Amino acid sequence: MSSYIAAIAAVIIAAVSQVLLKKEANNKHETFIGKFMNAKVILAYILLFGSLFLNTVALRNMELTVLPCITASSFIWILLFSYIYLGERPGKNKIIGSLIIAAGIIISRI
Repeated sequence: MSSYIAAIAAVIIAAVSQVLLKKEANNKHETFIGKFMNAKVILAYILLFGSLFLNTVALRNMELTVLPCITASSFIWILLFSYIYLGERPGKNKIIGSLIIAAGIIISRI
């Protein structure tokens, strides 16, 4: 059970990291280096590496058929977090793509 929690946490942390990077990419910075060497970007990469660590822990202790389904849900999480935190309105193609991913996850688990 802890492997499933680690896998889900890894996906959510990676999604938060990607949304944080997306938000910082839209901000204006004084220098080119400042765009990449600031606290939010560094935190996002630390979170991303943490999610990779959790993913590795999950891989060691769970069936290999389950993890791709959990990992695939990251696209849905990113879409939701971008809508909530960045105010992005997803287009029709993104919504259809997310529905296809959700359907694929459900079908693969039946």
